[in-house]
Amino acid sequence: MKYLKWTGISLTALFVLWLLASLFLTSQAGSLVFNNTVSWAPVPNFGYELDFIENGEGNNISVWSFEAQGKANSPAILYLHGNSGRINDMFPELVKYGTVYSPAYPGYHESEGQPNTDSVYDAALTTYDWMVEEQGVNEEDIIIFGHSMGGSPATYTASKRPNAKKLILANTFSSIQSMCFNDYSILCAFSGNILNTARYAEDVSIPVRHYAYEDDLDVPFEENKKLFEYFDNSDDKEFITMDQFTHTYPDFDLIGEELR
Repeated sequence: MKYLKWTGISLTALFVLWLLASLFLTSQAGSLVFNNTVSWAPVPNFGYELDFIENGEGNNISVWSFEAQGKANSPAILYLHGNSGRINDMFPELVKYGTVYSPAYPGYHESEGQPNTDSVYDAALTTYDWMVEEQGVNEEDIIIFGHSMGGSPATYTASKRPNAKKLILANTFSSIQSMCFNDYSILCAFSGNILNTARYAEDVSIPVRHYAYEDDLDVPFEENKKLFEYFDNSDDKEFITMDQFTHTYPDFDLIGEELR
């Protein structure tokens, strides 16, 4: 009986420790996932426009716009950035193919508010609607491009706006919980609602092009493949392996084939 008693106490203690550790890890998700403290990079040194649009919480969201470089009938590219903010080197590459609109999530760059799953998704969708309603962009001309963490709001937006031209993803993941399990195993039980990209991938019906760097040290290659399996509702989808460049700087010579 004494053995059973101590076994029960030990199991209870282990459960409490697991619960406390899991809740603590989940409570720290904001600072771990949304690395906005490094997002104040220098602004681009070539022409762009800065607009502020109001999100669903009444905060001002910063949107950078870059005109396409001399291309008639070019698409509009909605660039959704990763967890450390907009990458300036992306813009010279993207404007080769179309006019670029890039919002900063709440708490990033010049945007007000705090970043979390809902506010990040809202910033992406609000910018898409602003492009259509205020900038006169045809939905059929919008390419939604999500890099790294930006793949999650990109997928969310594509699931809500089925008239967009195409969804392009680069080096992204199926969910934060799935990423968390790679490092923290069973401590990730309560992180299922944080940037659950796979949940919305199932509702995407537009063409999908998913690029993944096979030696990525930030988002495992297998995470990309795992997410791609959820795009069941798209009849035009393709997974493309990149064997050059890095997580931060994908192969735009390759991606550019679809940015048209």
